[in-house]
This record gives sequence, structure tokens and C-alpha cells, in this order.
Amino acid sequence: MQKKAFVFPGQGSQYVGMGKKLVENFKLASDVFEEANEALSFDLKKMCFEGDKSELTLTYNAQPAILTTSVAMFRVLMAEEGITPDLMAGHSLGEISALTAAGAIDFADAVKIVRKRGEFMQQAVPPQLGSMIAVMTRDVEKLKDICRSVSGSSGIASISNFNSRTQTVISGNRHTVDQVVKILEEQQIKSSQLNVSAPFHCALMEPAAEMFKQELANYTFHDFKYPILSNVTAKPYQGKEDIVENLTAQIVMPVRWVDCMTYAKMAMVQYAVEIGPGNVLKNMMGGIYSDIPFYCYDIPANVTVLKKHIEKSYIPFLSRSLGISAATRNHNWNEEEYRKGVIEPYNRINELQQHIEKDGRTATLEEMQQGIEMLLTMFQTKKTPLDEQVARFQELFRDSGTEALFQDFDYRAIKQGGFAWI
Repeated sequence: MQKKAFVFPGQGSQYVGMGKKLVENFKLASDVFEEANEALSFDLKKMCFEGDKSELTLTYNAQPAILTTSVAMFRVLMAEEGITPDLMAGHSLGEISALTAAGAIDFADAVKIVRKRGEFMQQAVPPQLGSMIAVMTRDVEKLKDICRSVSGSSGIASISNFNSRTQTVISGNRHTVDQVVKILEEQQIKSSQLNVSAPFHCALMEPAAEMFKQELANYTFHDFKYPILSNVTAKPYQGKEDIVENLTAQIVMPVRWVDCMTYAKMAMVQYAVEIGPGNVLKNMMGGIYSDIPFYCYDIPANVTVLKKHIEKSYIPFLSRSLGISAATRNHNWNEEEYRKGVIEPYNRINELQQHIEKDGRTATLEEMQQGIEMLLTMFQTKKTPLDEQVARFQELFRDSGTEALFQDFDYRAIKQGGFAWI
């Protein structure tokens, strides 16, 4: 089974109509938007589906809107595709979406948290007084020098996002960032204005960071279901204890997205799924590691290709059962017991798999259950430790893409000496 990363976009990815088709097709998504409406006490769904673009762009609206769309999409993805992430990351606001998807933050709390986050950010720098630009260059050191040259008592400009090897974002006071743009134009370096209402990830956000830290103290956080990379450290969170510190620092610190994706690459991630509105992160990835397949769950054509990728990446259930059996160490040296309890069931699984391949089909649920029973017999005969048996079955379900099918598998029954299918 290939290792995969789920990544969540940040502000700037919003658009009027986001999430609408998802809600029309999946009750699961509709429930998420209804929960957001209830938590926020206003019609966020209407704003997302048919609201005014300028209103949706305001930070305190965009953040809960993007998070809600992302979480709805995540839940649909998990239900429809039956895959789980080996690693998660989110760009700026997207980090909170990732934390929510991983179960570290309750969804109703998350939409309130990002609503406040947006309010604090907007209060720190009123609309039209701050600016963010994306600069297309590989020369980061030159950008740092330019920012230093224009920054002073009247305003600042600094690098806020390391988005890709060819795109870096600068934030600051509007008039100061305008000076940066002028210098870039003189040097024939391209830049573009970002669709945001405040200058994120720079020193101007310090008042927002302090208020946000106090706000986070009002909430309870939980253990993660999946590992998540921090924008600040470009390394995985160590636990829920890191949430307040990392999310507070993130408001004023640059987003180290290139470093996050480098970590994913070094962790042997073989493909990524963008979960949220648009395809901003996919476009960024083209300028970081173009050899990692990247799918946007908001784009139907991408979803079709993703489904095919997932199908090809799975190992047939019974074939994986055989591989796991062969790789599991034996602790029983009684030859007769080994013949009856290991060799014979192994051969039966092998014959069953050959029959399935001859028919050109996949294993039925009943055949998979037979495989599980025979694999359990082999484990028991080999005197495999119980914790290892559980880990091996989890490996089987993950690698064969049957985690959702066997999500209610009773591992406790293994430790009690067996189980029966209901």
C-alpha cells in the first residue's frame, strides 16, 4: 500500500459556490455545513454557496468557510474511498483543518476558533492597510534583502510563505509592500496580489497572536488519529500539548510549506490528496516535487483519476494474507502442528487466490473472511504474540484497502482466543 498525505489549503482558496455540489450529493457533507451554521449562529452555508465574493473574502468569514468545506470533503473522502492518511499537513489555516480532521479539535469548536482567529487578524490590520503578494523567483535571499531595504518605522515587509521553490509570499503594510512590488518590477521579477484581507504571518499580526493564544485556552484538545506537520517547525506535532504554542506562533511566523513537503518526500509519501476548495496546493507542489502524484478532491476529473490510483495501489486481500503469513516469525517447532496449522491453510489461501485470479475478479467478503480465519489459525499455530497478531491484521486491512469494510473488526476477540462472524 502506497503512503499518502492529506493536505488542506488555507485562505485565498475560497470561492463562491465551494462545497455546494458536495452537499447536493452527500448528506454527510450537508450535516457538516448544518453543524457549522449551528455553531456560528449564522448561515455559513448560504454565504459559501451564493454569498458575495467580497464578503466571503473577509478573513473572519473565509476561515470558517474554508475549514467547513475542507472537513466536509475529508469526511466524504474517508467514507467514499476508504483510505486513511499516513501524514497530514495544512497550509496556514489549513493546519487547523488538518487538526480537526485528525480528531484533535472538535469540529464545532474548530469553526468558532477560526472565526475568532479571523476576527483577531482583521482587527490587527484593518482592510486595505495590509497586503500580501506572491513573488515568482528562486532567489529568496534577494527577496529578504529587498524587504529589509524598505522596512522601517513607517512600515514593514517580510517573507510570510515559502510556498514553492519558485513562489515566495511577502506580507506587510500595503504602502511598504507596494515599494517591494516597484523594486521587483524594475528587476523584471513577476509578482501578483493575493486575494486576502489582511497581511498574515508577519509581525503585524502580533496583537492577533496574543488574543488567539488566550482564546485557545478556552478549548479542550484531543490526541491525534494521524500525524500532522506544523507550519512553524516543518516537523510532526509531538502531541496535543503542542497545539496552542504552534498555532499561536504560526500567526506571526512564515509558513514553511516547502520544508513540510520535503519532510513528506523524505517520509516516502508516494501521493497526496488536496482536501478543500480549489487546487492551490497542487499548483504549489508542481514547483516543489513534481514527481509526487497530487489529486484535488474538489475537481471531479482528479477524483476519477484518484480512484484508479487507489485501486491500483492496493494489494489483493488474499495475496497480502499470504505475504503476511510468510513474513510472520514462527515460534512453534512441532512439525505436525506446523503442517496442519500453517502449511495446509497457507495452501488453501493460495488455491483460493489462484481461483479468483482465473475468474478475473476480486475476493468476495465471504472469501476474505475465510482468509482471515485461516490467517488466524496460522498465527495461533506459530504462537505469534497477540499484539503482533493485531498489528498484522491492521496491516492486512490497510494494504488491501479494506479498512472501511473491516472497521468493526473485533481485535479483542483475537486476544480472547478467537471470534465469530456476525
